[in-house]
Amino acid sequence: MKNLAIMGIIASVLLVFVIIQTFQINAIKGSITGDTVKNSDSSGGESYDQMMARMHPDQAKQASSQPSQPTMVGGC
Repeated sequence: MKNLAIMGIIASVLLVFVIIQTFQINAIKGSITGDTVKNSDSSGGESYDQMMARMHPDQAKQASSQPSQPTMVGGC
């Protein structure tokens, strides 16, 4: 009888935990549906050159003075 009561308590605690987790998952799903990235523009992102200028501002000045070089090395 004592084992049955302990198992009932454990099952109740697990049930409450599952219910709480279900509400939390649904809240997270609701917050990420729609537009997932709110601060991106609708142009589809930035180009390779824009990304390089943003990530490496010291190299952007050097790249403008050099002639156009291939961006892929190796490959068929």
